[in-house]
Amino acid sequence: MDETIGVIGLGPMGGNIAGLLLQKQMHVTGFDVDADCMAALDDLGLTAAADAAALAADADIIITSLPSLAALDDVLTHIISADKPGQIVIECSTLAPEDKEAAAARLADAGQILLDAPISATPAMLAKGMASIHISGDRAAYEKCLPVFEGFTASNFFIGETAGLGSKMKILANYLVHVHVTAAAECMTLGQKAGLDPELIHSVLTASAGTSKMLEIRGAMMAKSDYREGGGTMFKVFEKDAGIITEFAASVHAPIDLYVSSRQKMNSAIAQGLGHLDTSAVCKAIESAAGVDRDLVED
Repeated sequence: MDETIGVIGLGPMGGNIAGLLLQKQMHVTGFDVDADCMAALDDLGLTAAADAAALAADADIIITSLPSLAALDDVLTHIISADKPGQIVIECSTLAPEDKEAAAARLADAGQILLDAPISATPAMLAKGMASIHISGDRAAYEKCLPVFEGFTASNFFIGETAGLGSKMKILANYLVHVHVTAAAECMTLGQKAGLDPELIHSVLTASAGTSKMLEIRGAMMAKSDYREGGGTMFKVFEKDAGIITEFAASVHAPIDLYVSSRQKMNSAIAQGLGHLDTSAVCKAIESAAGVDRDLVED
């Protein structure tokens, strides 16, 4: 496609989005407050913007992948200042549905369009082209951006024409991610207590009716007791997402007993000093509680 795509936020998710689009020979401009994140994409041909406002002035379609609502609010100020009616912003951050609705209204007042488009994938899954994306907002804008979505995801789903619906679907996806990770960890611990080898548990159960994406991907880390991949930020992301999930469930009066239990297991892992690792390290916390003593693979 001929349009210039701007990516604001080049962290674990945004950096992979930009990299995948560059590999598809798309023209990508990027900005991150951390200059090292931009430099990491130099070899792929990223055009580094001086700031968010400069990127917004140059881009036809903007993708945002940001850590917080405060960061999004700040970036939207720069995007609106570019004064480009019809400009489309694909907002990929995981935030509360009402935050996406407010952001969409703010852009609409400036004649711009927001697509609420959270991504369901770990950074490693995204890098391998395995991500799914849940999109809501203006249908014509969604259809225009299909080549972009297809450039960095394996599947995309149009959820509806109201911003916030995509985020509601992402809440459901994150609920299952956290519960399935915890279930895989408890199962791995149960198997070891029964005298089974962790690698054997993983290889057999991933071919069984009880498998899940999290058992396949994060269960492989559990089998090796190696939780370094994705470390550093994943528990912080979990804590943000867990707050969104529980507050959303309370707002619609939905029971989430399994999720509450999973959240407590994750909190236990953080309390045990495992927060610098991938969230699959919840397995180590559960093993410790059950008297299973395995060494962590560490640098």
